[in-house]
Amino acid sequence: MTDDPDGPRELPSACILGKLPPPVLEAFIGAGRFVLASQGEYLAVQGQHHHALAAILDGEVTVTAHAHGDTVPLATLKAGDLVGEMSIIDPHPASANVRVASAGARLWIIDGESFERFVEGGTTAGLAVVRLLAKTLCKRIRHDSETMLHRADELRSHFLDMDY
Repeated sequence: MTDDPDGPRELPSACILGKLPPPVLEAFIGAGRFVLASQGEYLAVQGQHHHALAAILDGEVTVTAHAHGDTVPLATLKAGDLVGEMSIIDPHPASANVRVASAGARLWIIDGESFERFVEGGTTAGLAVVRLLAKTLCKRIRHDSETMLHRADELRSHFLDMDY
């Protein structure tokens, strides 16, 4: 990844971070950096340390996981989407691979150290960011729970209809 000194300094209107009050958003953006990533470049590698949050400004990234010898596609993320919100709150090895799929991608990234400094700055701005990220994670957990329940129902119905 290389710094993007000439690109726009704003997030896509669809980005969840845009829900932050303008002064908070401006301060938060100032704590990170704008970068360019090439096609095929990894933003996170499954099993390796990852402690950064990225907002996709332009381009497309894919999220995949390796499980039982297979590569499982999990998501395709586009402008406005975030990646790394779990790792910025609770640093652990990445649970998936995140790779630039388009010809390139423009990103805004904040690393863990910069995020911690911003949040611990003693201002309400840090609290607003953490609250927004917590809501985002809760929404994802609810969605994933509903998806798992639907899949369990589908599996159960297949077994109930088995021929003997």
